[in-house]
Amino acid sequence: MHIVSPQVVLVAVSTAVIILLLYLVTEDSTTIASSKVPVASLFIVEPLESRGTDSAADEGPSSPDVELRPEVAKLVSAIKEATRVAAGGKEPSFSDDERDAWHAENPCRSRRELLPKYARRKHVQDVARNRQWDVVLREYSKLHRTCLRTSGNLTHYFMTKSTSNGCKFLIADVMGGSGLGNKILVVLSNILYAILTQRVVLVPTDTLLPFVFCEPFEGSSWRVDNDSIPFPPLSHPSHWQPPQEFYDEFDRSMRDSAGQAATGSRPYASAVTSLGLRKPWILDDQWHPRDRFFCNQEQERYRDIPWLYMTGCLYTLPNLFAVGSFRPTLEALFPDRMALTHLLRTVMLPGDTVWDRSIRIDDAYLAHADRRVGIQVRYKDGTPHYRKMNELYNARITECARANGILPDVDVSVDERTDDSHVAQAARPKRSVVAVFIACLYTGLHDHLTRLYLRHPSAGGESVALVQVTHEDRQEFGVEVDRQALAEVMCLSFSDDLFVTPISTYGGVAQAYGALNPWFLEIRPNVDKPCTRGVSVDICYQGGLEKYVCPYDAKVNGQPISHVVPYLKRCIPEDYARGGVQLITNHSSVLPS
Repeated sequence: MHIVSPQVVLVAVSTAVIILLLYLVTEDSTTIASSKVPVASLFIVEPLESRGTDSAADEGPSSPDVELRPEVAKLVSAIKEATRVAAGGKEPSFSDDERDAWHAENPCRSRRELLPKYARRKHVQDVARNRQWDVVLREYSKLHRTCLRTSGNLTHYFMTKSTSNGCKFLIADVMGGSGLGNKILVVLSNILYAILTQRVVLVPTDTLLPFVFCEPFEGSSWRVDNDSIPFPPLSHPSHWQPPQEFYDEFDRSMRDSAGQAATGSRPYASAVTSLGLRKPWILDDQWHPRDRFFCNQEQERYRDIPWLYMTGCLYTLPNLFAVGSFRPTLEALFPDRMALTHLLRTVMLPGDTVWDRSIRIDDAYLAHADRRVGIQVRYKDGTPHYRKMNELYNARITECARANGILPDVDVSVDERTDDSHVAQAARPKRSVVAVFIACLYTGLHDHLTRLYLRHPSAGGESVALVQVTHEDRQEFGVEVDRQALAEVMCLSFSDDLFVTPISTYGGVAQAYGALNPWFLEIRPNVDKPCTRGVSVDICYQGGLEKYVCPYDAKVNGQPISHVVPYLKRCIPEDYARGGVQLITNHSSVLPS
């Protein structure tokens, strides 16, 4: 008699429970596999900021000595000095009881569980954790916490134009109608800018991001309501200086002082990004900061303004490397140029509701696969575009995946409709499972791959498992939509190989979380190739400034940015054919041969 061990029974029951739970939250999921395969320099020692594993910059069981590079040490010193001033010259306090209470109120499982999901991958070269960035983030969290504590009632602080604690603030907003990918990238770009300039970043609850992500700064909160601070500037023009007015005053001050910025009157609050009403088809500066924002002299003047408001829908982080005063710090802080990945993995962590969904999907469909493939497909003009391009997209994804050994070839000599198909398939040795996670508003690709791998066995005996958990047929908006979208972004980021659609920030966020060089689907019908491998983990700043517009800096004014900063390149045409700027990373996810 064959006796089944209790461990086997437990595994079987656990698997059944997981699949049942996933079914309850995702109505439409399909798995195809072999029936026998289950699918589912300053040298310092930095103390831990938190005793628990949920610290905003947790370093694990022990805190290693961190030798800060000189430019990073300067940034840390500047943040510490701003914190000291905000605390009235005293050491800011944050007791163990306060820390424990904050973590109890703001749990974040992904802070300790995310990185192991990337470390388990066998076909990807992951990026190492950035300890220099950990130190900076920990010090910035202290500044954020101290400024909000000493500012008291933020409404009163703003309305009375107070500067009592010396703190500076940045409201990081997004344009209405922006999808999740755009919102993440806009806010994250501004968070990095805030850290470089020692500003307290505040994210409006109207963006919905505070309801989707964990609180990133220990002991503090990045949330701000528009009923506590009068914004956006268009609705409260008396409280904010328009960007054009800022530049007009700056130009006058430069002329009046023979080329040296005046130190006279300054605005209390300035809108970096205009919300001016222009015709909607004109690319106005509401999409991103004006060109002169990325100039040294203008940045020096911005340092004097206590409150800045920034909005938009474009990813601008790459051009922060173009600012001469920022570049040495950024190069020292991110020598691999993986700024976006490091920020996403530490600042933009999925909240527990989102993370639970990602884990359920992963446990049931992805965790036990030998290789994970993510495919993100976007039809930019909705259903009409889908009906027109679906067959082309399906064919090119399949061709690219099979040509590059990502998806297996099929044995066309065996068809499920023949009598000997089951005999032939049973005779093949079982090798590996390839799990394919599809993120798309439509089911066309899922249906195509289902027909391909259900009808024919793979030539090498591999089993192909497919899962697509949603297909709304149109883009929706709201907290629930963003939560589900982020859960799927995380599942895409767990992949060994990732296919993305050009001009899609949603797929771009997944590639950056996963530190992946993606495969760009070729969507131009007149180009006869299926795909192109991305040259960088970082994504394209669509429509980004390619030449300096810095009238008071003769060394760079009018120069192509790529001539001054060689690793800021024009975006590849397979991703964005109309230009733009891309930060070329020193890291590649491709394993060395």
